[in-house]
Amino acid sequence: MQRIALVAATALVAAVAQGAHAADMAVTPFFRGSPVVIGYNWQGYYVGANIGWSRASSDISWSPNPTGFLTVAPGGTLLSDVGPISSASKNTLSSNGAAGGIQTGYNWQWGNVVAGIEGDVTFMRNNATLTVAPLPFPAAPGSTLSQSARLDWLVTVRPRLGYAWDNWLLYVTGGWAMGKAVFSDALVPSDGGFIGTTMSRELNGWTVGAGVEYGLVSGWSLKAEYLYTDLGSAAVLMGPSVTNAGLNVVGTNHTMTDQIARIGFNFRFGGEHEVVVKYP
Repeated sequence: MQRIALVAATALVAAVAQGAHAADMAVTPFFRGSPVVIGYNWQGYYVGANIGWSRASSDISWSPNPTGFLTVAPGGTLLSDVGPISSASKNTLSSNGAAGGIQTGYNWQWGNVVAGIEGDVTFMRNNATLTVAPLPFPAAPGSTLSQSARLDWLVTVRPRLGYAWDNWLLYVTGGWAMGKAVFSDALVPSDGGFIGTTMSRELNGWTVGAGVEYGLVSGWSLKAEYLYTDLGSAAVLMGPSVTNAGLNVVGTNHTMTDQIARIGFNFRFGGEHEVVVKYP
């Protein structure tokens, strides 16, 4: 009986000692690794607005009927305004003005590569006019011509391709463009017969540009962008006048290009996930 009690006491002492030793050992807690930022997340649908500066330019040339615009000078000499009209009509009209609009698009992202599609509409009021009076010799002193070119709005649909570096996105872009242009022309030749025309056209063309965007928090970003747009040309006949047997006819041709430099902002839906992270 004493031996049983001794064995039990020995076992109890050993268990207590082992427990005390275990209590003295340092406990190493488990921590999950700190998150590692992979990069800014540009993927998703976004909308935004912009404001900037527009410079519209129009190259103008007239082609007068070579058998028209004749006058008889004192002494019976036959004079023609065809040459003076042609030379005086070759002009480039340019105008600067504020521009603003809205844009929307979608981005896809593969690592540092970001590709997307964007559409925008921009409103401006670029208007340039020119008057030449009188026309060059041998046109009469009372002869005049006037020209004007105006760009009211511009729509573009453009793919974008960019490189993401931290919160920065550098990109190039280009695609289809359409704009509303209004052209006016008027002429008073030496014989005094007035002719004029105004045409409003929605012209189709192309656009190309580049930009930079900086990602903020909660899906917001700031951008700066430059676009060059070529809308092609528009042509129309001006005349005839009631004088000179209806031969005073001019073919007019106007081109339209535009340059836009602008800043703006975007809001990307789902932007609470603007930073992509991983855990080691």
